[in-house]
Amino acid sequence: MSSSAKTFSAGVIAAGEGSRLSASHPDVVKPLVPVAGRPLSHWTIGALRAAGARELTVLTNSRGTAVPPSLRAAFPDVAFDFLCADTASSFESFRLVGRHLAEKSEAFLISTVDAIVPDEDVARFWSECRAARADAGLALTAYVDDEKPLWADVDEFGLVTAVGAHARTRRLVTCGLYYLTRDAARRIPAASAHARLRDYWSALCAQGARVAGPTLSKTLDVDRPEDVSAAEAHLKSRGVRA
Repeated sequence: MSSSAKTFSAGVIAAGEGSRLSASHPDVVKPLVPVAGRPLSHWTIGALRAAGARELTVLTNSRGTAVPPSLRAAFPDVAFDFLCADTASSFESFRLVGRHLAEKSEAFLISTVDAIVPDEDVARFWSECRAARADAGLALTAYVDDEKPLWADVDEFGLVTAVGAHARTRRLVTCGLYYLTRDAARRIPAASAHARLRDYWSALCAQGARVAGPTLSKTLDVDRPEDVSAAEAHLKSRGVRA
């Protein structure tokens, strides 16, 4: 699929254990935890679909067997490619999805399954990363609701200059939506290189890669039981319905 057009390919990482959410939803895998009457993964994929994604690679773990049929039923016009792996880290999951997408697309988006991002922000993130001719992109927000936020600094051109411990301004944080080119994906190091996805992004920026950092509006990560009610209140305030 050509990624110079308004349509694009995307991936969703839905392979985490969701251990914190299991306290309130012990028998439901994280991608299917209901948020405002709709499974969490449906919000994420719905936003990607509305922004222009027509081919979607979704990574689940071995407990997520109910996820593919749920998504196929909800989004019959999306060409899904499902991967299943019990990965050892968030970085390994990201690497697996990124390398897979790079086989067929020269640029693409990847989202974590718990990122609730407005449709229009997803579309803007894609277009701004493309316009910046970036190697990669980190979606950023000034809204901080994570107990361990990943801070990022940007310069006057909107490019990310530092991530994590190297960031100094502590004004913007990442929000689970990423952009990669095929070349950048093919240069992702071995799964053993980083213990966490945030370590990869910190290293990539430190190496001088051209990383775009568009600032989005309020976005939410649904990691904890209290995040579900916060997300529902936010969606209601925006007039968004399932």
